Amino acid sequence: MSYLLWRAYENRNFDMRTNGEEWYLRQLGKPAGEIKCVFDVGANVGEWLLLCRRYSPGATIHAFEIAPPTFHKLQEKTGHLPNVVLNPVGVSDRNDEIDVYYSETADGLTTAFKEHLDDAYRVLGDKTLQSKPIRAKVIRGDDYAKQHGIQTIDVLKIDVEGMEESVLHGFQDMFSRHCIRLVQFEYNTTNIISKFLLRDAHQFFARFDYRLGKLYPNYVEFRNYHYRHEDFCGPNMIAIRNEDRELLKLLDPHS
Repeated sequence: MSYLLWRAYENRNFDMRTNGEEWYLRQLGKPAGEIKCVFDVGANVGEWLLLCRRYSPGATIHAFEIAPPTFHKLQEKTGHLPNVVLNPVGVSDRNDEIDVYYSETADGLTTAFKEHLDDAYRVLGDKTLQSKPIRAKVIRGDDYAKQHGIQTIDVLKIDVEGMEESVLHGFQDMFSRHCIRLVQFEYNTTNIISKFLLRDAHQFFARFDYRLGKLYPNYVEFRNYHYRHEDFCGPNMIAIRNEDRELLKLLDPHS
């Protein structure tokens, strides 16, 4: 019981309506947010994309989905929408092809780390997942932005089941020029496999003068790294430039 209470307190919740994702997108939709360009890396079937459009209807959203079967669903669901650019590729730190592992019964868990689909990482009661390898294309984030003439990314959302580090490194040029305002990325048990710890995320963002915090249902707790935070509970972290006082005030009541 204590364990379950701790997980609830630490927001172990993947429902966007209650875990803070919808809350912060609503906050960003306020005038101070001025969200114009969004990258949805790991768009799956478009649920987050549609939520983002609800609160920032004028934004252009560049969505990336690496698994062809899932991309087809994304295309059916969102392909008719204006200002939505769909890309059947993944984002990484290089332009290449990689193997990813896809499960028809859990397409939201497509991953470059096959071990992520093993029973050791399933919640008690979940069925064993059957997966198949897919050869897929990945592109470097900085290169995509340059090819499309994108100068600023207001929101970079990353949900890539373990490839967070590769995605972040693919945008190093834009980070160094402070051209990315806000980053949302997952942190959970997959980070055990990828070996990209919360400590590594803090060090990455500190290089570019960003503040890192954990997303709760109605606020972001920006904080310095401490090993006690390395709990793999998740679900989402938020990074914002230290100089972006408007966004910090929208998301952190103590800023």
